[in-house]
Amino acid sequence: MKIMSKISKIIISLVLIFTITLLPISAEEKDVIREDIVGKIEDIITWKKSTYRLGMDEPLLNQRFLENAGDTTGDWYLIGMGRIGYEDEYDRYLAVIQDKVVKRYREKNKLSDSKATEWHRISLAILAAGGDPTTVGEKNGTPIHLIADGTYDRGKTRSLGTQGINGWIWGLITLDSLRYIVPEDAYDTRNTMIEEILKNQLQDGGFSLNSSLTDPDITAMAIQALAPYYNSEETYSYKQKARDEQVTKAVREVVDEALEILSEIQLEDGDFESWERPNAESTAQVIVALTTLGIDPLTDERFIKNGNTLLDGIVKYQRPDGGFIHSEMYDPENPTSLPEESNSMASEQVLYALVSMYRFYEGYRTLYDFREEMSPELTNKIKTVKESIETIPDVVDETDKALIEKVFRAYLDVPIEERSYIVNYQHLANAMKDLGIPNTSEPLSESMGIHSGGTGSTMSLINNQKAKTDTLFSEEDIKKVTILPDEITTEYYVEVISLIDKLQHAPNQKDYEHLLKDLQVKKEKMEKIEMEIESINNDILQHVYPFQEVSLKDKKLVEQIIERYHVLSPYDQNKVQSYEDVEKAETKIHSMIRARIMTVLICLVVMIMSALLIVRYKKRKQEKKIRKMMDERY
Repeated sequence: MKIMSKISKIIISLVLIFTITLLPISAEEKDVIREDIVGKIEDIITWKKSTYRLGMDEPLLNQRFLENAGDTTGDWYLIGMGRIGYEDEYDRYLAVIQDKVVKRYREKNKLSDSKATEWHRISLAILAAGGDPTTVGEKNGTPIHLIADGTYDRGKTRSLGTQGINGWIWGLITLDSLRYIVPEDAYDTRNTMIEEILKNQLQDGGFSLNSSLTDPDITAMAIQALAPYYNSEETYSYKQKARDEQVTKAVREVVDEALEILSEIQLEDGDFESWERPNAESTAQVIVALTTLGIDPLTDERFIKNGNTLLDGIVKYQRPDGGFIHSEMYDPENPTSLPEESNSMASEQVLYALVSMYRFYEGYRTLYDFREEMSPELTNKIKTVKESIETIPDVVDETDKALIEKVFRAYLDVPIEERSYIVNYQHLANAMKDLGIPNTSEPLSESMGIHSGGTGSTMSLINNQKAKTDTLFSEEDIKKVTILPDEITTEYYVEVISLIDKLQHAPNQKDYEHLLKDLQVKKEKMEKIEMEIESINNDILQHVYPFQEVSLKDKKLVEQIIERYHVLSPYDQNKVQSYEDVEKAETKIHSMIRARIMTVLICLVVMIMSALLIVRYKKRKQEKKIRKMMDERY
């Protein structure tokens, strides 16, 4: 009896826990969560600023940070900050990234030979900063169209799949970031991208780059890409690579299988592991995936383990300085990710995961949906449809048919490109199927494209205000121009590029044409310095590295590199790579010269000594000959 009593208590406790877990978050709890998320977002940004020795009130998008614009270390922080509307100097990023993209487009492979994700990441960052990735500078008089070149027309150069499933995933995410229209003559379509992702599903339901076992990061990213099509009734017939067999599935079925395996592999602390190491990044990607689907990561029982949510799982990686570590376990293959030190990549991924969660709880668009936020009318329409779906019983009969048909008509009244926000649509679809009601909803992929270009939405979500932009070239801007040194160095690259961009777009540009000319001259000087630095780096790589192979024939080249190096400013000298090898090469050459001189000197000494010995020998021989002659004479 006592045992039964204990079992009963355990069952009651479990039921209570389960019930509490499923309860909706109250307004008070929502405020606490909101404050906690915002606090952690600010912690991460403050930590990142501290790595550049910046104060809390100073902009992160400064000279040093923006030197990394256009690569992973410079773009993802901006995406996270931009998507919550954190106040910073985004115009500076747009000016710098445009300049860098134009320069990279002069090269044969443009942004990359094999990595389409270069186009995707930069496009998303431009949108997050309020820019338009379809018109990024010009090449041969034609606007550079990053969306076309990196998504639906990427295959004209290299397949999106050259990079593996990552290329397809981020190609689709980028294509849907502003619901871009795909031209009729495009190389790829939304459906080809969707199908390629589906083909790569593993037997256990998940996804990975090159393993037969589910990787939570790639699985979560695949879900993020497929999320806008979760409500689509369209099916795809394809050969699933892992099974080597033909299958027919809807996106919803594949996503549900992926969610199931993610739930199974979640750890007891609420986090996830990749490559046998629990880590922050994997957990962050799952948070983004769930919130993109409209799944509450704090209350969905599938993603609560041992009472721990995904938020519990991720905050365990936060350090006292505000940043996040990659893992509590040391990884010898990733020596920069130390268990006791905040890590930049981990922190940036947690940043945008928390932003994604914040957007979810506050009713904004998903993380990678950069369109203008919904109007109150559209928001109310979607809310009404969702509430109507909730009134449909779990078990339906003919008496519910009229209600279901009415709800379905309301669903169809929502614009196709917005139907992904009806996050409980599956309940409606299942009820219709149970009663044999025809589902006449249109395939979402065919109607998702609505924009050919445009800027990403920029709005401070914390105070619900649009980002302010000052278009006039002001007295403060004039002062910035006048204090620039005549002997310009690349230390002022961001400042010069930003001022040029602002002046070119300012309504009072004509008043300051002389300043624009001065700035363009400085830009040309900096470009020459950059070319010189690149040339020095190439010479070092091709002729000096490794220094052990340097010979005396390289003496002149090494001396020239040293001379060119010392012409540069101390700031620009820091951009010369492996200069220590040049110094070692110089030392080696000097040693070789000294050794050769010593060899020559030794040879000379030997020759002189030999000559002296020969002379002495001959002299002694001559003396002997003379003595002999004298002896014979007398």
